Amino acid sequence: NCDIKKHSITLWSLNILIYKLIIFLLLIFTNIAKSDIRSDVEDQCGSNLWEIEKSITNIGDYFSIITKYACTRGGEINDGIFYEYGEKVELVEDYNASFSYVGQIIDKNNKIIEDRIGPADQLTIFDIPNEFPYLVFSLSNKGASNIYHALFFYSTLPKFKKIAFIERPLNKFQANKRKGSEKEVDGIYLNKNGDFLIDRLIIKSVDGSESNANRKWNVETLKLDGEHFKSISIRDYDINTYQRLN
Repeated sequence: NCDIKKHSITLWSLNILIYKLIIFLLLIFTNIAKSDIRSDVEDQCGSNLWEIEKSITNIGDYFSIITKYACTRGGEINDGIFYEYGEKVELVEDYNASFSYVGQIIDKNNKIIEDRIGPADQLTIFDIPNEFPYLVFSLSNKGASNIYHALFFYSTLPKFKKIAFIERPLNKFQANKRKGSEKEVDGIYLNKNGDFLIDRLIIKSVDGSESNANRKWNVETLKLDGEHFKSISIRDYDINTYQRLN
């Protein structure tokens, strides 16, 4: 029994070492695999740009790489710590720094599959319902009067392919009578027939003199139909009476 336990512990330790080695090699290869994803962020920053975090997620035969950048007016970053005038300083959003995220997809051979997702103020792999067949990224940017959201849909089987790009999905504030967060997308849901649906805002009337906050909107419901989304309903949007389709 002792030999079996020792053997199990050895195999477990070996698996951990292999996993750490894969992540280490990916961090090296992603620097090689990078195209010019940094350039757009540099253009937006216009000052000092620092790469401060890299998040790698394994998705079957592919890897998602989301890189976080900090834009500052001075100082420097050393070993992940920001210094200003020789003192350690915490980076605070909209105070002494602004943050941007850029995504990229590579395959197991370190070939770039999706060159650039973003840049954005926030970029994450989006939580999806069970059985939803696609990978989804959520992108958000802060505007003068609201937060812009967009979702990117990708198929990973049998090969990697972009399926859809949906702008202005309802956020939780818009979908729950002002009781949720504007920073969070309300998301994909199932109707009583088992169809995957998502609701988004579309402009009801175009008037160049109106701001986003004052525009009139319709809500459009999209249904996943194979590798496409199709519109199944367009109706008036009222934040006080909105309901999902069932």
